[in-house]
Amino acid sequence: MALVTTFITTPIVMAVYKPARRGSPYTHKTILRKDPDTELRVLACFHSTRNIPTLINLIESSRGTRKRGKLCIYAMHLMELSERPSAISMVHKARNNGMPFWNKKQDNEDQMVIAFQAYGHLSSVNVRPMTAISSLNNIHEDICSSAHQKRVAMILLPFHKHQRVDGTMESLGHAFRVMNGLVLSHAPCSVGILVDRGLGGTSQVHASDVSYNVAVAFFGGCDDREALAYGMRMAEHPGILLTVIKFTAPPGKTLAFGAKLVGVTANKDTKVIEVADGSTNDGDKQEDDQFWSEFLTVCSKSEDSIVYEERLVESKADVVAALKEKNKSNLILAGRMPPVAPLVDRSDCPELGPIGSYLASSEFSTSASVIVFQQYDPKTDIHPLVMEVSDYSNMPDTPLHTV
Repeated sequence: MALVTTFITTPIVMAVYKPARRGSPYTHKTILRKDPDTELRVLACFHSTRNIPTLINLIESSRGTRKRGKLCIYAMHLMELSERPSAISMVHKARNNGMPFWNKKQDNEDQMVIAFQAYGHLSSVNVRPMTAISSLNNIHEDICSSAHQKRVAMILLPFHKHQRVDGTMESLGHAFRVMNGLVLSHAPCSVGILVDRGLGGTSQVHASDVSYNVAVAFFGGCDDREALAYGMRMAEHPGILLTVIKFTAPPGKTLAFGAKLVGVTANKDTKVIEVADGSTNDGDKQEDDQFWSEFLTVCSKSEDSIVYEERLVESKADVVAALKEKNKSNLILAGRMPPVAPLVDRSDCPELGPIGSYLASSEFSTSASVIVFQQYDPKTDIHPLVMEVSDYSNMPDTPLHTV
């Protein structure tokens, strides 16, 4: 009887109570940081081979050519648990010839691993392929705990929809959308959601052939500052032309355009942001002004790669018109929750925010890929999946033995 009770109660207790994993603290949890010369680490997640060309082209465009801190990418293949009894995270080590050393069979998974390993060997980017195998209900735990263990500044997630041949967006399933929402709520760092419309086409673009127009929509707020920080890094690549549009409202008004905005942060239970005409967040405004001043300094030294304009807008229609001028760009960067009125009345992807939900729609574009950024905010990180302990022994970035 005791054995039966144990078998029944243990799964119930584990389902209700999931203690946070332990990990050591780390500093660089955002792209925007005081010292831009430090290494930028990104956990880039993907579902299938469809995502790989865009990811590799994005990585190439983000590496720059400077002598500053390099780019380190952890490329995580998200696999739904099928036959294995537990979640597995593996770091794939390569043999001298770049092949996975434990598996001789050239299956589809190996080909995905090889694609990233080959790019890593041919570029200055440190690329480390990984695999997470879990049920979609809790794979966000593997993503967030891996991000913390690897001390990444951003988790890059694929949007839960992919573009069909006719330009319309097709959902991969509600579970993928839920997974993204859970990562947004529990991530130990910044998060980017990638709407893939084929950046660079269906194959990898050679480094010398990279030629992309990248646009940043800047309305203000921490998420927009994160988007602009990433754009400034991309602009260091000689093949990138960065265009930044700073949206401003008439004197005495805000970008709410008379509407009362209620924006919910990543942790939906902790904070509600209310914005109305005539009211501003002084702290955000000061940080926006300071960062914009730093951007202008960089812009003055990079006239060939960065251009900007300040656009006065008096309505949502003005914002839409300005954004549509950039719908032929290769990539558009935007913040998740800027203080602006939603551009669409109804959206089935509100997790992308008032601007991102419009940029992800077929109404906006069928060719411009989009990344929507959420900057890590420690004030809302009150239910972490990894509990930071100062005296916790540091784990190596790459395990000494392959699992």
